[in-house]
Amino acid sequence: MDGFVTAFRRYTDFAGRSRRREYWGFVLVNVVIFGVASALALTVGRDADAGTYTTLGWVLVIALSFYGLVLLVPGIAIQFRRYQDIGWPGAVSIVGWFLPLLTLIVACIPGNEGPNKYGPDPKA
Repeated sequence: MDGFVTAFRRYTDFAGRSRRREYWGFVLVNVVIFGVASALALTVGRDADAGTYTTLGWVLVIALSFYGLVLLVPGIAIQFRRYQDIGWPGAVSIVGWFLPLLTLIVACIPGNEGPNKYGPDPKA
């Protein structure tokens, strides 16, 4: 949860570095939120007989869509900082949007020890 809070505190900060813990905390909380809300929308918010969403289902779908938009800038920012933590330019993360395996690999690689050209070691 700490990584999620830190990511939102630095939501427009594309400079500096982010540890794996911050990145994965942000990802984990969002996966849980989207998973629970999606499950609710598909079970409680769905009329099985008519095959459509109920009012609650539509509210959940709209809320999830809005939440996804809210996550756009903080998600890009934390991804930039994660790439910079391993010494790569943050702009390379754009390639990760088309090659998600690259982002998964970068997310698992330990950051550079000590300062690098993007800032001090976040573990220090």
